[in-house]
Amino acid sequence: MIMAVSINNKLDQLSREYYISYGSNEQRKIDASVATLKTRLRSHFGGDIISIIEFGSYKRDTILPRKYDEHSDVDLMIIFDHARLKLTPGTYRARLVAFAEKWYYNSEVYKTNPTVTLELDHIKYDLVPAYEETSYFSTNKTTYIPQNDSSWMITDPLGFNSELTRVNTTNYSNIKKVIRLLKAWNAKVGYPIESFSLEKDIVAMQFWLSDTSLETYFFEAIQKLNQYRNGNIFTPNQKIASLKENANKVKAYLKADNITSATTWLSHILPI
Repeated sequence: MIMAVSINNKLDQLSREYYISYGSNEQRKIDASVATLKTRLRSHFGGDIISIIEFGSYKRDTILPRKYDEHSDVDLMIIFDHARLKLTPGTYRARLVAFAEKWYYNSEVYKTNPTVTLELDHIKYDLVPAYEETSYFSTNKTTYIPQNDSSWMITDPLGFNSELTRVNTTNYSNIKKVIRLLKAWNAKVGYPIESFSLEKDIVAMQFWLSDTSLETYFFEAIQKLNQYRNGNIFTPNQKIASLKENANKVKAYLKADNITSATTWLSHILPI
């Protein structure tokens, strides 16, 4: 649909607001805390730790400022020397709880699956115990994280990052912006979609668009978003259905040259 007027500039502005930009106060706090965490983890665990990997939405540039998403967190994967230690997932998590309570005794610390969450005043940090195993048939490493307190599951902490970068590049750098916009909507309406699932859904979408503007990508992603979730194939999720309805109203006002009403309806979707 060709719009008579456009909210492309507004969406671009919002996508930058929903971004922890390099050099911002929030970014400096996060990086300083990550550096301190790594130093304290190595001091506390010594040779029991092989490496510490930063992953997740902060590394992908899809994390939202805490102002827009109270659930924003930074992910750290702690690779333990499991070949020597041979502890259960629950024991590793308990050791991470003990570490966090010792070094951050004034902060909230709690177990979440498969992580230990450390909540500082500016953002949450998810500490994920893990181990790596090298195959006999290749030099590739397989990474394991807790499935529960007694069993492990395979993960690829950096694989999705690479796929997102590829898709974002081939789609004119619009995908990360769309992800941040829709994560802001998701947080605004109470998280009807788990955050990482929303990112994966958008990355998996096929965008065959002649118009490469952010506005077109934004509306296309909303249209493609599956509103039948969690095994419910008959009744749509009402918050996703409302998103689609509000997006159609924005498009209708744009087509009618009514930028004021279009922006008003956009505020039903995004925190403006």
